[in-house]
Amino acid sequence: MLTVERVTTPAQLAEAFAVRTDVFVVEQQVPEELELDELDHAATTTHVVARAASGEVVGTARLLTDPAHPGEVHVGRVAVRAAARGSGAGAALMRALEEVALAEHAGPGGTVTVLLSAQVQAIGFYERLGYVVDGPVYLDAGIDHRDAAKVLGA
Repeated sequence: MLTVERVTTPAQLAEAFAVRTDVFVVEQQVPEELELDELDHAATTTHVVARAASGEVVGTARLLTDPAHPGEVHVGRVAVRAAARGSGAGAALMRALEEVALAEHAGPGGTVTVLLSAQVQAIGFYERLGYVVDGPVYLDAGIDHRDAAKVLGA
């Protein structure tokens, strides 16, 4: 059993950061100063965590929004601990952020475009969730990425 929670407390945010540190900094060797940033604490950022039945946080993701761009959001920092990969945690995190995006950030036409920068090794995961990958491969924090997008509410 897995639950997804919207982060509302400093303790939950610390749990989210711990997962990101394990996955990105330790496992993928991303420099810590590139992993955590000022957007993590912005009032317009939403974080979610996936919690196993044991109570352990096994995954996290964040949603960035900009009031100057209604109807457009950016998902990032999607991380699932190695032991929980394949459990559905990643898909559950994405569904939760998509629900927030559509409910709280849709544009005048009632749709919202979810943008993300996908690690090349995770492109299949995002495509299975309906994201369309486009554009060239580029390096971000030393890891190959490609842009992807999905329109919700259309």
